Amino acid sequence: MEVVVTTDRRPTPEMIAEAQRLSSELGAPLVKRRHRTLSSIKREYKRPVLVVGKDLNLTLHTLKGQKLFFHPGLFKIRLINYLESGKESMVEAMDLKEGETVLDCNLGLAQDALMAAFVSKMPVVGLEKEPVIYEIVKRGLETFKPKGRLKVAEFAYSLVRPVLADNYQFLKAQPDKSYDIVYFSPMFVKPKWKDGVMMPFREVAPKDFVSPEVLREAERVARKRVVIKVNKGVKELFPFLSDYLSLPSSTRIEYLYKEV
Repeated sequence: MEVVVTTDRRPTPEMIAEAQRLSSELGAPLVKRRHRTLSSIKREYKRPVLVVGKDLNLTLHTLKGQKLFFHPGLFKIRLINYLESGKESMVEAMDLKEGETVLDCNLGLAQDALMAAFVSKMPVVGLEKEPVIYEIVKRGLETFKPKGRLKVAEFAYSLVRPVLADNYQFLKAQPDKSYDIVYFSPMFVKPKWKDGVMMPFREVAPKDFVSPEVLREAERVARKRVVIKVNKGVKELFPFLSDYLSLPSSTRIEYLYKEV
């Protein structure tokens, strides 16, 4: 993703230094904010704008006018439901137990990784191949301060370990049976609904689905299960998923899993 980097209107020296670092890391133009609007910067460069703000947190302003930043999102709702019921669909599909290790091959905004870390009490390695999303999430995990009901999950934020990597290349480099669960949550194929929380992410995130080659590596690396989150009906579109079982769900999401 090609972006432009800038700061809030009144940047601190730390914000300026961070914007300079990101500009260098991402190979992106660095624009002095002064009195410029984000809309004018987007019009000039025809790129999304990555803004370094308070506490050095990052917000991506997309060309369609949406904002992508780190937030607990659905993790908060899922956590509360899990605490009250002891059940959670992803956790059930993984058959996840405390002490087990998870490799999340599509980190995204880290909401699945946080849930896995909360249950397993173990570090969760999360792979993200888009550098801008990686920077947003890495910074968010470091600086986000859980409050209220989320406070109980504060430890999970430090257990998620983002890695900037393509999942196929990363998997090929891992030894056999090096994680208990290998997990995928690719962008949904032809979703039939709009999720306001995910719309900014969907606009800029990689859209590639899981390939047979990636699954072969995942099945080699996993000790216990490979799990894929998809929207309902997707399994039938991909014959190579025929030996994956489906966890029944009352929602529009389903989890496919395979014992290895």
